[in-house]
Amino acid sequence: MKTKLITFTLLIFCLSMSGQDRFLTYISKDTIAGIPKVRGSIGVNLKLNGYYDFFGGLQNSETFNVGAIDVFGTDDSDNLKVDLYQTQIHMEASVLTKSGKMVNGVVEFDFWGGNGQMRLRKAYVEFDHWVIGQTFVPYGDAELWPNIMEWEGPPSGIWVREPFVSYHNNINKNWKYTLAFIAPTVDYDKFGELEPILNETNQTTPDFTVAIKYQKNWGHLRLSSIVRNVKYSYLDKQSSFMGYGLAFSGIYIHQKNNLQFQLTGGKGVAAYNTTIQGFGYDGFPTIHGEVDATPSLGGWVSYEWFYAPKFHSTLVLGYTQYFFEDLSRSVISTSPKESITLINGTVNNRHNYGIINLMYDPFEGLTFGVELDYGRKKMSMDGFIDGEYNNDVKSRDAMRASFGCMYSF
Repeated sequence: MKTKLITFTLLIFCLSMSGQDRFLTYISKDTIAGIPKVRGSIGVNLKLNGYYDFFGGLQNSETFNVGAIDVFGTDDSDNLKVDLYQTQIHMEASVLTKSGKMVNGVVEFDFWGGNGQMRLRKAYVEFDHWVIGQTFVPYGDAELWPNIMEWEGPPSGIWVREPFVSYHNNINKNWKYTLAFIAPTVDYDKFGELEPILNETNQTTPDFTVAIKYQKNWGHLRLSSIVRNVKYSYLDKQSSFMGYGLAFSGIYIHQKNNLQFQLTGGKGVAAYNTTIQGFGYDGFPTIHGEVDATPSLGGWVSYEWFYAPKFHSTLVLGYTQYFFEDLSRSVISTSPKESITLINGTVNNRHNYGIINLMYDPFEGLTFGVELDYGRKKMSMDGFIDGEYNNDVKSRDAMRASFGCMYSF
């Protein structure tokens, strides 16, 4: 209750002070070489999020997460929900030092912490060529995001926010590189559809990222890589496996129209990929008595077209695949109370994703949108169930209409 009261007071304060300005801004009277020593702002990205499920296994998911589709479920009832939990509060400050260096700090919250509770999204400081704190990890391309109402984003997208330390610099006017150490992310013990006999253990090695970016007036191309050493406890024995991945992304802008894309692939990096992040798919136990890194690949592409001054639409297509070969044991939930155990087999998952929308901007900062979301999940199982060989394929579709408005001030 106290947290909600503080948040409400802050929102009222922003509204009462901002007037017609986009942000509540403070600029100090003290200057250095004509530049204010301190500049600060508070902004709010207000979002009303609504959705209507026509059918499929995502009735209990507030985002259109294709990976969460229940392929064994039979409930195709429709469902309508509306909330404002995706609203964000953004605070930023810049301080100019006596030596002429600029230090920027950002803190950002939303209400996605469960039942409207506040959650920390970003908290970082940036100076010279360094970024320290929590924001979108440099393995992903933070400048990419298709203009959609749905908040999960296309599969294989990389929008993970974790604490990290990064260094970036320019090679020349067109080329830039980034090096980063990311706090280790453990994602092999969530016990969802896949339930390996794994236990979490202390991690001792940060994930390491190297990225290079080619920038022009029309947009950019970016290639990034990641290497990680993931420790685990399997059958009371401590060991680790190596994970690695590559991501190639870019954006092309012509006037206001834009084309965006991202391709990803690797092993043991499921913790960084949308739709399978948090499901425990980084590694799995094999029939050889060890844990192997999970192969995954995928990508997405989007195009946004402004066909009138205030009207624009975005089309997004996406795909993700990950699979477990020579799997020693997998407990797969077929219902809340029932499950099957797959022994010595293979599990292959594929996710398809598509979105098209219509958006209207009556004036700067305000957008109304309506969107059609479609997803399909396909799971192939090949192995022994209750001592008998079984080869089965389960698939299910989901369709949702997303709607709402976004207002930035």
